[in-house]
Amino acid sequence: MRFFSRKCRSVVVAAFAATALALTAACGSSATPADAGGSAVDPNEGGGPAWQSVVDAANREGQVVLYSNSDGVNAAFEAAWATAYPGIKLVVSKYASGELTTKLDAEKGGGVVGADVITVSTKPWLEANLDVLVEPSGPALAKYWAGSRYVYGGGKYVLAAATPLGAGINTEQLAKLGNPAVTTYKDLLQPQLKGALGIVPGTGAPAAEQWWFYAAEQMGGDSAVTRLAELQPRLYTVPATLATDLASGEVAVGAYNIKGTIDALAAKGAPIRFVTLEPVISTPVTAAVVGWAKNPNAAQVFQNWLLSPAGQVALNGSGSLLTPLDLPALGSVPATMRSIPAGATVVDGVLTPEQKTWVSDMWNAKMRLG
Repeated sequence: MRFFSRKCRSVVVAAFAATALALTAACGSSATPADAGGSAVDPNEGGGPAWQSVVDAANREGQVVLYSNSDGVNAAFEAAWATAYPGIKLVVSKYASGELTTKLDAEKGGGVVGADVITVSTKPWLEANLDVLVEPSGPALAKYWAGSRYVYGGGKYVLAAATPLGAGINTEQLAKLGNPAVTTYKDLLQPQLKGALGIVPGTGAPAAEQWWFYAAEQMGGDSAVTRLAELQPRLYTVPATLATDLASGEVAVGAYNIKGTIDALAAKGAPIRFVTLEPVISTPVTAAVVGWAKNPNAAQVFQNWLLSPAGQVALNGSGSLLTPLDLPALGSVPATMRSIPAGATVVDGVLTPEQKTWVSDMWNAKMRLG
């Protein structure tokens, strides 16, 4: 996350004892070594004078507003941005997926001041609104994403991360059930879990409904959905609530769950852990600049940073989310960082006719939803 700032003088003074390399990086964006959770690669590299003009204008704007539905946009992520661009305040608003797109629809045609950049998981909204998205102008897109299958609409939106959804386990409660192994999707069907299983059925969220469509295939098809319903799972609206009940022992196993959420509760002493079910099925974190941005230059700077090694490390370095890029292309990265593995499925929220029928006639019917 590096852009030249007119406030660079204070950064240089503070870093006077550092090496010449660190000083140079600090003026650009306060580069942080990968082993400290950052990246030493300058996202501005190759931008030239025209890009520098955008960076200068972004610093004059002084703020960028991000709307997001991703758990990866957290305090550590915001701190990484603040270190890189101390002159550009990052304002984050978090929304559920449906709420986020509803808010964007209200803003796009009404001249309402709101988002500058977005990270969403809803591809249908992005495809329907390409005309109000702005193509990135920074150097990172061409430098790191050329030829990537995760760039859409001529670069107007890009898969910045994939969130692997798996199972959360309360180790104490599972021990009381005889410690049945939970490593695969089929393991969610074990009879020992009757009354001790919680699920987020993803009702009304196409990407989440797709996740269950693919998970059900791995479990054994439609008959597996029947068996899952027979376990009388507790139904939850969002993974965060399920994770809280998992931590308190209300359920022994929860699916789907998000690694970052489970890890945060485990760090506070909860007897829980996250299991990545194989093969990985993940939901998207897709980034774009909106055409009604009040801070259009800061939006471009943020998008460029997010698509650079610095932003990818900030978003995906913990391993809770997966980067679409190959790790060698990113330089030195944290040991915890992972790419989307071969064979993984990244759902896109675009339900096929087959999937729509399955959701209504099989999934919702068996789970008594809707």
